[in-house]
Amino acid sequence: MRWPFGRKARKARDEPRKNEARSVRSPRELRHLLRLRADCTLEGNEAIYAAVSRISNTMACMPMHFYKGFEIQKDHPMERLVNLEPHPAFSAANWRRAMEVLRNTEGNDYALKIPDGLGGIARLDILNPTRVTPKVYPVTGEVWYEIRFDDRTELCPGFMVLHMSHMSANGIRGIRPIDVLRRSLDYDTQVKELALDQLDGVNQGIMLTVPNTGLSQEQKDDVVDRFLETYEKSGRSVVILEGGLTATNFSSQPVNAQLLDVERITRNRVATVYNLPPHMLGDYTDTSFSTAEQQMQEFLQLTITPIVEQWEEEFNRKLLTPEQYAEGYRFRFDTDALARADMATTANRNQMAIRGGWRKPNEVRASENLPPDPYGDQLMASRDLIPLRISVEHPEVLLGGAAAGDSERKEDNAK
Repeated sequence: MRWPFGRKARKARDEPRKNEARSVRSPRELRHLLRLRADCTLEGNEAIYAAVSRISNTMACMPMHFYKGFEIQKDHPMERLVNLEPHPAFSAANWRRAMEVLRNTEGNDYALKIPDGLGGIARLDILNPTRVTPKVYPVTGEVWYEIRFDDRTELCPGFMVLHMSHMSANGIRGIRPIDVLRRSLDYDTQVKELALDQLDGVNQGIMLTVPNTGLSQEQKDDVVDRFLETYEKSGRSVVILEGGLTATNFSSQPVNAQLLDVERITRNRVATVYNLPPHMLGDYTDTSFSTAEQQMQEFLQLTITPIVEQWEEEFNRKLLTPEQYAEGYRFRFDTDALARADMATTANRNQMAIRGGWRKPNEVRASENLPPDPYGDQLMASRDLIPLRISVEHPEVLLGGAAAGDSERKEDNAK
């Protein structure tokens, strides 16, 4: 595929930059999916690992389905692609988790569409984001992706690459969150090194006071040796001091208490960059929610919903043809799988849904992993839980019941 920007620009891009050659320690670091620039930071910082783990595992736990209207297309090849096996080496959950880890460390994740030769998609290959560069064709504004493989460089049009990103100034390439946190991480590292140095210092000891300050160094060493010898013989419990010697115990804190606040500040900054509530990283100082359900709802609304929206729009835009989109086909995440409340709240919600006529009994049974009921595919009304269609198509049933009640009341009044 020819690059539309000209040979001269391509030749300049293909030549390695001196600064890039210095920054890469080994060529093998760019040949494997798991050897990325962010590995050292992800493995060396607990707060970033916790934030990335929270987001990526949450996205992995949410199943994505292929819908037409409100019905899952279980027999469609797209359903198998997104919900079972996007790639032969990954399950759907592991594929989404790997993509989210790359997005939250490198700022971008890319998946290349591999056609099957029959007009469909065989698999979605995860690309190393450090080897993908988005380019904008200045004439039409179309986005192309320059992919650097081990032996060649390929240029793919935008519709062939799925691309999810973090915040971006140009709307194309996302900013690496770890670059935003660089100063905070460096400061946190320096504080931890200082704390380790303090742990290696003297934390507890004994101070000897000698009345005669004119002792030579040999005499001082002799006094210390005799004291230690007596101290050891007594089992470190009783010491007899002579010649006006006095002994005083002293101790120091291994870590300054103010240094402990640095870890909390780092966690808060990491939570802010990743758009996470601080309590998701273990900081409950400013938590005002009374239930865990309210805390989870904040996490879903502030963190997960924008990510889900980006995924769904990218899949609908690049995996659906215009005809399929017009017919009502969509990719959607099942966010209800995460918004589960406690048993009492769930039971009350299901009861109100059935009595309110906006959820079928079999839908509730499916959410509780129960088999369907033969009579559970109808909406129910709250008046003795009769089918809603009967109250609409045969209102005389309800009117007859009301008339019978009126006649009974009249007879009672007559008596």
